[in-house]
Amino acid sequence: MSYSLSFSKAVLVVIFISDKIRQNQYEFLSTKLISEILNIPKPTLVKILQNLSVVGIIETKEGKQGGIRLMKDPSNITILAILEAMESGKPLFNTTFNIMAEGKRPDNAQKSISLLLENAERQMKMILHQKTIQEVLLDMDK
Repeated sequence: MSYSLSFSKAVLVVIFISDKIRQNQYEFLSTKLISEILNIPKPTLVKILQNLSVVGIIETKEGKQGGIRLMKDPSNITILAILEAMESGKPLFNTTFNIMAEGKRPDNAQKSISLLLENAERQMKMILHQKTIQEVLLDMDK
């Protein structure tokens, strides 16, 4: 599988920021606070925040009153949007087989497996598109 752990961490970061702001605890959260509480090394967190910022999920503000906050309402942020921000079009499954066997049967086997894995990824993305950060926040309150 090709997706990085940074994707899962990015989901946690967005949930954490959303939850703290929803509870009126912060308007902006510091990188230091996020790093410490979620146990994400600062260099990893910086990369996550850069990716989320590029696609407009979060914004950053410099200075004493600065930090990180959401640019979108949690109901408008899907788990798929976070995946796309972090993975930039990388496929979930690597289907570069490089097998030595040649011919119709090996080619058909590779095509069949590739189509199966592409379909599985497409279905997974449909599910991730249906779940928003707001829904996760509601799940947390159950």
